[in-house]
Amino acid sequence: MFNAFRSLSAAQQKIWKDQGYLHLKKAISPTEMAAVRKAVDWQWANPMGNPHQVDVITGPHAGRCFSMNEAPPSVRSEAYKLNNLFLYSEQIRNVALSRRLKPVLAELLNGEPMICNSLNFERGSQQDAHIDSWYMPPPKDEGMVAASITLDPVDDQNGPIFFYPGSHQIPPYRFSDGRLNAIEAEMAACHDYIRGEIEKRNLEVTLYKGQPGDVLIWHGQLIHGGSPIKDFARTRNSLVVHYWRAEDVSQSALFRGKGGSAYLGHTLRGELTPLSIK
Repeated sequence: MFNAFRSLSAAQQKIWKDQGYLHLKKAISPTEMAAVRKAVDWQWANPMGNPHQVDVITGPHAGRCFSMNEAPPSVRSEAYKLNNLFLYSEQIRNVALSRRLKPVLAELLNGEPMICNSLNFERGSQQDAHIDSWYMPPPKDEGMVAASITLDPVDDQNGPIFFYPGSHQIPPYRFSDGRLNAIEAEMAACHDYIRGEIEKRNLEVTLYKGQPGDVLIWHGQLIHGGSPIKDFARTRNSLVVHYWRAEDVSQSALFRGKGGSAYLGHTLRGELTPLSIK
């Protein structure tokens, strides 16, 4: 029997307020997990004319970005991220805004959750510590949460997510234009600020060790990243989704799926829109 998350308990509300994350156990069903895997398999099996982008993290093509119709098949054996299937796949949207997750996301956002970005991984990202608003700042500063939907068992061997509980309370670093999104030339100063705040607050790193069907949700300002992969033979399949509030986005950019769930009508990189992939 899978948990039906209609609202957060007082304990969950406190963890979110104080620590900036939630670990929901068995929030995603085996059927939903299978749908995510199927959506990824379809992409690799149908590369012809497929414009979705894959960022390569390890191997001889590390650091490159390919369209699926240009990606070498060997890339799938590396660590990579497959970008923004939400815009194409009703399966991905249905899982990202499932009946178990959507009420929780709505409570955390204090508004209707809208998918603005999705990333499919088959191995850990190994990404350095970062804050999501550096790359996809929401229309309103507090209007973003993220979730990692777990498909494989996660431990310290297959590159778990790491994060600093409580780091969402650090006052956001604002770049020279007054905004939250990163300016590359100013990142050294930003990192110095973040390191200093972590030390000042005595924040300690935590590893997320979830099981298939679990979901880790984090605040848009939580500092997190991907640990090194110690056992590359093991996968860490996951669907990572970033959400904004639907009411913060112009109606022209807001799309809805068959079930009424909200999603951004284009990718943040701007390379895909629904019209371009039909």
